[in-house]
Amino acid sequence: MSTSPNAGGPHDGPFQRGHGYRVKKTFAALRDSFTEGEVLIFQDSAYSRYDSITGYFFRQTGKGGLRVWDVDDDAEDGLWRQFFDEIPADSSLQRE
Repeated sequence: MSTSPNAGGPHDGPFQRGHGYRVKKTFAALRDSFTEGEVLIFQDSAYSRYDSITGYFFRQTGKGGLRVWDVDDDAEDGLWRQFFDEIPADSSLQRE
């Protein structure tokens, strides 16, 4: 995957670097699967022109490696809200 050509760096879409997100429901993605209740911290994103997808990369406290959610270019804008809830910045849950 190559970094998005957007000015100012990679396209983070709806996510903010360093913010926590709780998985709302269990689902399978292209390269990963997510379980309801998991808390993930958004790290970065990358765009693949070849595949026409954006990969959103998260870390999970206590687990190695990155978690990946890939989204097609033609996906609806608010799709992420079906799968993730943002955790308020002042919440201790964000630091799990």
